[in-house]
Amino acid sequence: MISLFNFPLQTLNLQQTLKQFWRINAPLTFVGVFTFGLLLLMLPGLLIDERVITGAPAWLKPCKFAFSTSVYSFTFVWLLGLLKQHRRLASLAANATAFALVVQIIVIIVQVVRGTTSHFNFSTPGDEALWKFMEIALVLLWAATLVTVILLLLERLDNPVLAIALRFSLSLTFIGMGLGFFMTLPTPEQSSALAAGQQVLHIGAHSVGVKDGGPGIPILYLSTQGGDIRLPHLLGIHAVQALPLLSWLITSTLSHLRQRTQTALMWIASFAYAMLMSLFTWQALRAQPVTSPDALTLAALAGLVAVALVAMVVSLVVDHYQLLKTQSFSE
Repeated sequence: MISLFNFPLQTLNLQQTLKQFWRINAPLTFVGVFTFGLLLLMLPGLLIDERVITGAPAWLKPCKFAFSTSVYSFTFVWLLGLLKQHRRLASLAANATAFALVVQIIVIIVQVVRGTTSHFNFSTPGDEALWKFMEIALVLLWAATLVTVILLLLERLDNPVLAIALRFSLSLTFIGMGLGFFMTLPTPEQSSALAAGQQVLHIGAHSVGVKDGGPGIPILYLSTQGGDIRLPHLLGIHAVQALPLLSWLITSTLSHLRQRTQTALMWIASFAYAMLMSLFTWQALRAQPVTSPDALTLAALAGLVAVALVAMVVSLVVDHYQLLKTQSFSE
């Protein structure tokens, strides 16, 4: 079993870790290594390929997906290493995840080579078939994530701070993946064209209120003219890395605090993360660029930050009070 919480970081050995990961689940470990290798192979394309697809460098999207897939695969294997029961079902979910991730990255790369988009593409029968195949894989990935969430809820974990982080983060990952289904819905313009019997080359969009491919934030290319579902979608998917990492920081850097206080801080951080994800979803669905929040969005963000800070301060004050109380009794 591999855990960053009982395996000192300075003793981590890449070769040994990969061997242990391979024993836990070979398919997902292969996907993690494979997609990282793809990332290294595709990076030069950002420099030598001048093509632009949907407003971004052609090879940027597959590079981002390869990196994300590699990180997600290794994270999933680490999660499997924490499970002591229902391992067969967990392995089935992991294998389904590996298959879905490979399908996704291959379709994206094939479409980049062809010089077109992978998502929402109905331009030709071939494009539509590839997108439909990817959709099936994404539904499979979503279902496998749900199975993993349920298994973690049933698992008895020794570290309560880590337990909160894992259960909360995987639930948010499941929700974040679900947000992707909003992107598959026809936009008002697409719906009107479909109702009129016109040919529609793309059904669905990342952006809300504007067409995909407009001005965006560098690297991420989130729309700066309309809403963009990709931000809360990404926050959800990568919650499974962010929150466990935060739980490790809490237990390692705040080890002087009582475990109850550490647990409270993890709950606060998890709820704050979930509320931030909800805030960005609400902002995107109102067709509001993340770079241009209105007064209502800023007020909601300020309220979220204030509540989280107050809750953390109260937890720390209570912990300090309990410590002084214990010391006074001991004297």
